[in-house]
Amino acid sequence: MNIIVISEQVPAKDRKGNQLVSYYRLLHLAKLGNQIQLVCFEGKNRNEDLKSKNKLQKKGINVHFVKKNFLESSFNLFKSILSPNIPFQCAFYKSNKFTNKIKELINYSNIDMVYCIMIRVASNIDWYKGKLVTELIDSLGLNFKYRYLQSKGLKKFFLYQEYKRVSKYEKNLANRSTCSFITSNLDKKKISSNNLEVIPNGVSLPTRKKIKKKKNTIIFTGNMFYQPNIEAIIWFVENCWTNILEKEPSSKLLIVGHDPHSKILLFEKKFSSIKVTGSVPSIYNIIKTASVAIAPMQSGSGMQNKILEAMACSVPIVTTTKGLGDIKAINNRDLLIADKPKKFISMVVQLIQSKSKNYAIGSNGRKYVIKNHNWHKINNRFIKKLKKYLSYG
Repeated sequence: MNIIVISEQVPAKDRKGNQLVSYYRLLHLAKLGNQIQLVCFEGKNRNEDLKSKNKLQKKGINVHFVKKNFLESSFNLFKSILSPNIPFQCAFYKSNKFTNKIKELINYSNIDMVYCIMIRVASNIDWYKGKLVTELIDSLGLNFKYRYLQSKGLKKFFLYQEYKRVSKYEKNLANRSTCSFITSNLDKKKISSNNLEVIPNGVSLPTRKKIKKKKNTIIFTGNMFYQPNIEAIIWFVENCWTNILEKEPSSKLLIVGHDPHSKILLFEKKFSSIKVTGSVPSIYNIIKTASVAIAPMQSGSGMQNKILEAMACSVPIVTTTKGLGDIKAINNRDLLIADKPKKFISMVVQLIQSKSKNYAIGSNGRKYVIKNHNWHKINNRFIKKLKKYLSYG
């Protein structure tokens, strides 16, 4: 098949969750002999984007970067205030250059389908009438619902407006698509479309090569400018960290991920026991150095890669019910779940103090992801669904 893929960001292995999912999807499609033209915006970190582009092009995926015109984006955002049918973020990513590049590629070759990664760039194909496959990843409507419910004042008002817009838009996009995909049944229920198929996130499995663990080291990973991650780590530091230090004074907390928010950077100044690393060359290599991983999510949607990645590294993880979401792992066997600070503290300390429990939870977690979240198996399910809807293959 000849496929045009559109995405806000270039797919990449060690970046955000949506970039990770699209990276493995495209590699799988390319490996099966499909011809792929990818159109995406060039990000702030041009060098990193170029590295990602080169990796994709070596796999036979043609990458076309479009530079964002912030004057155009700002004007579209301003216009969207009076257009309640388009989410603010979709208006922001609407681009004449982006749209024209898609039209140019369609005119140049016989296209079998357009594959849209997330809803943010979907406004650039409102005119497209052919076969459309949409990778929603998660429900932004559900995400914004959690966020507006936890906000106050003017922020709550604007988040509620975006919640209403996003919820309507993503459902309409799913209904309009030939087929669409989401990572969680909880998110599918929120969107409620008959064209929506659930395929969970996959995870690449690091080798069993041993890396020396640092005793009493706790790790939190993710995009550190993503609001649910900011909320999660703030909750943990404010409600749990001092108590953990009282019980285990040598404990260290690593906060790992690109674009750390200013609120997160302040933790390093307040606590000598906290280190904010920013981006790292290998997320797996740094997770392996930890004795415990945490995912104290208070909001968000979709499936948490940070949980699957820790489990893949045999590092036991403590999460919340919101963090667990639709992951089918079993509490107290594959991971630990705690929603209240006192219990969360107790679970983390147990994993620090008990080598046997630490080993058992970590080992079972790895077995779980091998069985349920292997990328090869996950992407075979993806191809099977494409064949069902597109008479593909």
